[in-house]
Amino acid sequence: MRLKGVHRAAVAVVPLLGLVACQSGGGASGTAEPAAESVYDKKLADQLRASRKATEESGSARFTLTLTYRTKHGTAEDRTTGAQDYGKKTADAVRTVTVPREVSQETAALLGGRPGDRVQQTFEVTGNTVAYRTERGGWLRYTSSGSLAFTEKAGAVLSRSGDRVPYGGTLADVVAGADDPKKQPAVDQDGNRRYEVVAAARRAAEVFPGDLGVSVLTGKGQSGAIPLTIRLDKEGRLTEATADYAPVLSALHKDGVLKDVTELRAAYTLTDFGKAAPQQTASAAAGTVDAEKALTPLHDVKPGTCASQDTGLGSASLVRVIGCAGRFDLRVFGQVTVDKTTKAELTYEDGYTEARNKCRSAFGKAPSAWTAKAEPRDTFLIDGDPNLSMSYSPGGDNRISGDFTCYVTTARS
Repeated sequence: MRLKGVHRAAVAVVPLLGLVACQSGGGASGTAEPAAESVYDKKLADQLRASRKATEESGSARFTLTLTYRTKHGTAEDRTTGAQDYGKKTADAVRTVTVPREVSQETAALLGGRPGDRVQQTFEVTGNTVAYRTERGGWLRYTSSGSLAFTEKAGAVLSRSGDRVPYGGTLADVVAGADDPKKQPAVDQDGNRRYEVVAAARRAAEVFPGDLGVSVLTGKGQSGAIPLTIRLDKEGRLTEATADYAPVLSALHKDGVLKDVTELRAAYTLTDFGKAAPQQTASAAAGTVDAEKALTPLHDVKPGTCASQDTGLGSASLVRVIGCAGRFDLRVFGQVTVDKTTKAELTYEDGYTEARNKCRSAFGKAPSAWTAKAEPRDTFLIDGDPNLSMSYSPGGDNRISGDFTCYVTTARS
């Protein structure tokens, strides 16, 4: 999730005639399993913190994160499976986003896909470096040591290098930031524990991709606490965490986000403790390139230029500029500036509305070759960051401004 340098982008699809937008395990030779009392002899408030240490001391584990977006017309799923080595700080992962055709274009865009899509992404993490495998088989290497302008836009990939566990952006991060348990856990006959806790929505936002996570952090609605169910095995290791994001969904609806989603849940599981061995092929692979050198900020792409979004970001904030003769999935047709001053109250949405109107005008004036391959037909998208300046004096001037890019997406094949 792009939280390292928040970038709030417009992702709504715009119809032409309407408005929208320790020690490494790495294998069986890992450290011995911790004794159960190392976790469960702690005070209740300290047990979940102790479980994180017990989990890490297992050496490695396989993980699965599943985000489920249920609508009246189908269920979209964002599933990531992989392995992580806690001592070496390495991980690999395959993320698959499946979006039914009936899901709205706006919701699909926030998930990093389109209605009817099944998008797959492959990542490898080594410390603070994340590699993404492109559709052509090469690798883009993202590093946190890049320039500030780059790392702010690349946060959706860089955040996969976790602060607490090797692979970030999962419920493991949410569990680490959850409130201490207030009630004793339920214990089954095998000695496994189940805790019921809550986490602040701000922390719980870490599981969401790109601009959706930013919407949770910057939205007007109050999300409230997110209920979490956390399961530990008899050794005190985390085996499962689930979250019901109903409070977040309710707040997002107030902001007009995920309007067609009726249920939003997340689940995270860990297995194969001490036996998982993450792949690390990108560092030695031929054709691995520095993402900062290979990618261009969308706002620097000139109208008429074609580009690829095969970057691992799930958004168009950074693209790979390519020729228009072959296959491309994005074409810029305009760059517009918004600058509106009024004594009336303004919101960020006012900035997006002004940008949509300007891009709609640019769409009508652009050469037909620039917009003819738009998919869906006669639609476009906008990307930008409105700046809002509000006066605190009665009768003072309020201002919304910013630069926006107008572009169309094309069929993927």
